[in-house]
Amino acid sequence: MSVEPTTFKALMGRFASGVTTVTVVDDEGDHGMTASAFTSVSLDPPLVLVCVNRTARMHDKIVKQGTFAINLLDAAQESVSNRFAGWWEEGRSKWADLDLAPGPVSGAAWVGGALANIDCRLHAAHDGGDHTIFVGEVVAARLNDQERDALRPLVYFAGRYRQLS
Repeated sequence: MSVEPTTFKALMGRFASGVTTVTVVDDEGDHGMTASAFTSVSLDPPLVLVCVNRTARMHDKIVKQGTFAINLLDAAQESVSNRFAGWWEEGRSKWADLDLAPGPVSGAAWVGGALANIDCRLHAAHDGGDHTIFVGEVVAARLNDQERDALRPLVYFAGRYRQLS
Protein backbone atom coordinates (compact mmCIF):
# COMPACT_ATOMS: atom_id res chain seq x y z
CA MET A 1 0.00 0.00 0.00
CA SER A 2 1.30 3.45 -0.84
CA VAL A 3 0.19 7.02 -0.46
CA GLU A 4 -2.01 8.66 -3.08
CA PRO A 5 -0.12 10.85 -5.58
CA THR A 6 -1.89 14.04 -4.45
CA THR A 7 -0.99 13.34 -0.82
CA PHE A 8 2.61 12.57 -1.77
CA LYS A 9 2.87 15.80 -3.78
CA ALA A 10 1.48 17.82 -0.84
CA LEU A 11 3.84 16.01 1.52
CA MET A 12 6.90 16.86 -0.57
CA GLY A 13 5.68 20.45 -0.88
CA ARG A 14 6.32 20.80 2.84
CA PHE A 15 10.03 20.40 2.27
CA ALA A 16 11.68 23.67 1.28
CA SER A 17 14.15 23.39 -1.56
CA GLY A 18 16.43 25.56 -3.58
CA VAL A 19 15.65 26.04 -7.25
CA THR A 20 17.97 25.24 -10.14
CA THR A 21 17.97 25.29 -13.89
CA VAL A 22 19.55 22.32 -15.61
CA THR A 23 20.99 23.05 -19.04
CA VAL A 24 22.34 21.01 -21.94
CA VAL A 25 23.65 22.00 -25.34
CA ASP A 26 23.50 19.78 -28.40
CA ASP A 27 23.49 20.22 -32.17
CA GLU A 28 19.98 21.72 -31.91
CA GLY A 29 21.15 24.42 -29.48
CA ASP A 30 20.58 25.17 -25.80
CA HIS A 31 17.97 23.40 -23.68
CA GLY A 32 16.93 24.05 -20.10
CA MET A 33 14.54 22.94 -17.40
CA THR A 34 13.80 23.95 -13.82
CA ALA A 35 14.52 21.40 -11.09
CA SER A 36 14.28 21.45 -7.33
CA ALA A 37 15.24 17.79 -6.87
CA PHE A 38 18.97 18.51 -6.58
CA THR A 39 21.53 17.76 -3.88
CA SER A 40 25.16 16.95 -3.23
CA VAL A 41 26.18 13.30 -3.07
CA SER A 42 29.92 13.04 -2.43
CA LEU A 43 33.01 15.15 -1.79
CA ASP A 44 35.52 12.67 -3.19
CA PRO A 45 34.84 12.56 -6.05
CA PRO A 46 32.65 15.68 -6.10
CA LEU A 47 29.20 14.40 -7.10
CA VAL A 48 25.74 15.98 -7.27
CA LEU A 49 22.41 14.56 -8.35
CA VAL A 50 19.38 15.90 -10.14
CA CYS A 51 16.15 14.01 -10.78
CA VAL A 52 14.55 14.35 -14.21
CA ASN A 53 11.18 13.00 -15.31
CA ARG A 54 11.61 10.30 -17.93
CA THR A 55 9.06 12.04 -20.19
CA ALA A 56 10.87 15.39 -20.11
CA ARG A 57 12.77 16.30 -23.28
CA MET A 58 15.79 17.06 -21.10
CA HIS A 59 15.99 13.43 -19.98
CA ASP A 60 17.17 12.00 -23.29
CA LYS A 61 19.40 14.99 -23.97
CA ILE A 62 21.37 14.38 -20.76
CA VAL A 63 21.69 10.69 -21.62
CA LYS A 64 22.86 11.45 -25.17
CA GLN A 65 25.24 14.32 -24.34
CA GLY A 66 26.71 12.85 -21.16
CA THR A 67 27.29 16.37 -19.81
CA PHE A 68 25.06 19.05 -18.31
CA ALA A 69 25.16 22.19 -16.19
CA ILE A 70 23.25 23.17 -13.07
CA ASN A 71 22.59 26.79 -12.15
CA LEU A 72 21.69 27.52 -8.50
CA LEU A 73 19.22 30.38 -8.79
CA ASP A 74 19.27 33.66 -6.87
CA ALA A 75 16.06 35.00 -5.26
CA ALA A 76 15.87 37.61 -8.03
CA GLN A 77 15.65 34.89 -10.69
CA GLU A 78 12.02 33.75 -10.32
CA SER A 79 11.46 34.60 -13.99
CA VAL A 80 14.35 32.32 -14.98
CA SER A 81 12.82 29.50 -12.97
CA ASN A 82 9.39 30.11 -14.48
CA ARG A 83 10.56 30.22 -18.07
CA PHE A 84 12.33 26.87 -17.78
CA ALA A 85 9.39 25.36 -15.89
CA GLY A 86 7.24 26.01 -18.96
CA TRP A 87 5.60 29.29 -17.94
CA TRP A 88 6.87 31.37 -20.82
CA GLU A 89 5.29 33.16 -23.74
CA GLU A 90 4.97 30.87 -26.76
CA GLY A 91 7.38 31.81 -29.55
CA ARG A 92 9.52 34.04 -27.32
CA SER A 93 13.12 32.94 -26.81
CA LYS A 94 13.87 31.68 -23.30
CA TRP A 95 17.50 32.62 -23.82
CA ALA A 96 17.50 36.04 -25.53
CA ASP A 97 17.68 38.34 -22.49
CA LEU A 98 19.86 36.16 -20.24
CA ASP A 99 23.54 36.72 -19.45
CA LEU A 100 24.97 33.36 -20.54
CA ALA A 101 28.37 31.74 -20.70
CA PRO A 102 29.14 28.20 -21.87
CA GLY A 103 30.26 25.76 -19.19
CA PRO A 104 33.96 25.04 -19.81
CA VAL A 105 33.48 21.27 -20.18
CA SER A 106 29.83 20.72 -21.16
CA GLY A 107 29.31 23.91 -23.16
CA ALA A 108 25.88 24.03 -21.50
CA ALA A 109 24.57 27.44 -20.48
CA TRP A 110 25.79 28.97 -17.25
CA VAL A 111 23.20 31.59 -16.28
CA GLY A 112 24.68 34.87 -15.07
CA GLY A 113 23.53 36.15 -11.69
CA ALA A 114 23.04 32.64 -10.33
CA LEU A 115 24.48 31.84 -6.89
CA ALA A 116 26.66 29.21 -8.53
CA ASN A 117 27.10 27.40 -11.85
CA ILE A 118 28.14 23.76 -11.96
CA ASP A 119 29.46 21.84 -14.95
CA CYS A 120 28.92 18.09 -14.77
CA ARG A 121 29.96 14.96 -16.58
CA LEU A 122 27.37 12.17 -16.28
CA HIS A 123 28.71 9.75 -13.66
CA ALA A 124 25.70 7.43 -13.26
CA ALA A 125 21.98 7.16 -13.95
CA HIS A 126 19.65 5.30 -11.58
CA ASP A 127 16.03 4.26 -11.80
CA GLY A 128 13.86 6.55 -9.72
CA GLY A 129 10.35 5.43 -10.68
CA ASP A 130 8.98 7.92 -13.19
CA HIS A 131 12.25 9.90 -12.89
CA THR A 132 15.89 9.11 -13.52
CA ILE A 133 18.39 10.09 -10.85
CA PHE A 134 21.31 11.56 -12.76
CA VAL A 135 24.54 11.68 -10.79
CA GLY A 136 27.00 14.19 -12.18
CA GLU A 137 30.68 14.52 -11.44
CA VAL A 138 31.44 18.20 -10.88
CA VAL A 139 34.19 19.04 -13.37
CA ALA A 140 34.02 22.84 -13.19
CA ALA A 141 32.22 25.45 -11.11
CA ARG A 142 31.80 29.19 -10.72
CA LEU A 143 30.67 30.93 -7.52
CA ASN A 144 28.79 34.22 -7.41
CA ASP A 145 31.28 36.74 -6.01
CA GLN A 146 28.87 38.38 -3.54
CA GLU A 147 29.67 38.24 0.16
CA ARG A 148 28.12 35.16 1.80
CA ASP A 149 25.74 37.27 3.91
CA ALA A 150 24.45 39.01 0.77
CA LEU A 151 23.54 35.76 -1.02
CA ARG A 152 19.79 35.12 -1.32
CA PRO A 153 18.69 31.75 -2.74
CA LEU A 154 15.49 31.18 -4.67
CA VAL A 155 13.47 28.89 -2.41
CA TYR A 156 10.32 26.91 -3.22
CA PHE A 157 7.99 25.79 -0.45
CA ALA A 158 4.31 24.73 -0.33
CA GLY A 159 3.69 25.57 -3.97
CA ARG A 160 5.29 29.01 -4.16
CA TYR A 161 8.53 30.94 -4.04
CA ARG A 162 9.66 32.11 -0.61
CA GLN A 163 12.28 34.45 0.81
CA LEU A 164 14.66 33.69 3.64
CA SER A 165 14.58 36.27 6.41
